Amino acid sequence: MCRFYIGNEQYTIQKGMVLFIPVNVTHRTFYINSPLHERISIEFTLDFTTDIIESIGLKHFKKIMFGHIFTIPDTILPAFLHNIENIQTAFNTDNIYTACYEKIYFQQLLLTLFNKCLMSDIKKCAEHITDIETIDDDIHKIMLYIENNYSKNITLAQISDMVHLNPSYFSKKFKAVNGFGFKDYLNKVRINHSEKLLLETDKSITDIAFECGYINSNYFGDAFRHLNKVSPSTFRKMNGNI
Repeated sequence: MCRFYIGNEQYTIQKGMVLFIPVNVTHRTFYINSPLHERISIEFTLDFTTDIIESIGLKHFKKIMFGHIFTIPDTILPAFLHNIENIQTAFNTDNIYTACYEKIYFQQLLLTLFNKCLMSDIKKCAEHITDIETIDDDIHKIMLYIENNYSKNITLAQISDMVHLNPSYFSKKFKAVNGFGFKDYLNKVRINHSEKLLLETDKSITDIAFECGYINSNYFGDAFRHLNKVSPSTFRKMNGNI
């Protein structure tokens, strides 16, 4: 069993569960009972879902996909995992058909999940297959503040005062509730927003650094490399925005 912290919510995840995390949303995993686990992560773009989106529409696609935790029945779990193995095999195969196979297998995976959810009313289904917990009110307030004010100079003393708590106590409570230290969370939010700017605009690295709350581009570069293992400029080039 593990707990996912995604944005401003907590999700308790067990064997056979699948969830989707929107791009540029802060998230982290915390394992509750044992460090021994197996988790499968697949990163994808909407290019891999075009056929489904054309059939059901983007709005409906997102409505089904995000905010749900899908539970795979034991009866179909082996076949579901075999499909994931097919995706991995296709990914590791370098020929002209690779992209086609990846897309086909991935869409088959999604349709298996969506069919399960579409068998009943979406809202009713969500009630049965999700275990969503509301984060502590004080922490939730601060997380929303950071999300809306990440470009400003935010200090531990300032935000702990907002909820009338001692900075040391607030720091411990913040990490206990959402799995992130205060500085780690602030950096993660800022870097998530910087990634979007790097890929979707032609703004300079310096301008993006200031816009995301960093005092200079060197500090921004260090923080970015710490999380992504590459520099902001390399990240931009690797993802096709030169």
